[in-house]
Amino acid sequence: MTTTLGHTGMRTHRRVERREAVQRRSLSVSLGMVGLVTVVISAWGAIVPYWGPTFGFSADRAPSWHWSLTHSVLALVPGALGFLVGITFFASVRASTFGRRLSLGVAGIVAVACGAWFVIGPVAWPVISSVNQYFVPAATPLRSLANQVGYALGPGLILAACGAFALGWATRHRQPLETAAETRSTDVAPVTSPARTAGGADIATGATDGGTGQPMS
Repeated sequence: MTTTLGHTGMRTHRRVERREAVQRRSLSVSLGMVGLVTVVISAWGAIVPYWGPTFGFSADRAPSWHWSLTHSVLALVPGALGFLVGITFFASVRASTFGRRLSLGVAGIVAVACGAWFVIGPVAWPVISSVNQYFVPAATPLRSLANQVGYALGPGLILAACGAFALGWATRHRQPLETAAETRSTDVAPVTSPARTAGGADIATGATDGGTGQPMS
């Protein structure tokens, strides 16, 4: 019976390990996809004021590769920070210690802040600078919407969503997956039954069964 229960505990331990391995892979893929989206959208938000005019996509009618304080503060700086944050999402889930969760939490906060600045910056910039407005009136309302979505709303909302995902991951996973697997596997410990002699005596207690004809003490 001891051997049977031991095998059962080992099988349970293997199932827990396989389940945790699948969970680690799924989390790695999820964080990797979020990191990829963060890197791509941040790069777009940082470079679009400089590269967009080359194919007629200019929200402020500036020429291509025109370096200015407005482009730097509203696009290049938040885009560069978001790009660096996205790279940190590619770290291995196996390193999910307190430091890993802390770094993900900080990265998520920075990503949310960058996304919020992408959205709020064009509105707040005329208040804190001498620029009248960031988005100049376009030929059609549809073109004005495209400029606002391509320069501010799109990168900002997507980047903020990616940061929120990282914050949620860091908050939910309070314990390393490897430690959690070990904890659950130790809960299924094999239960051993007392060994008995050929005469039916219990080695631990010295009691005998009815087969010997003697009363149990």
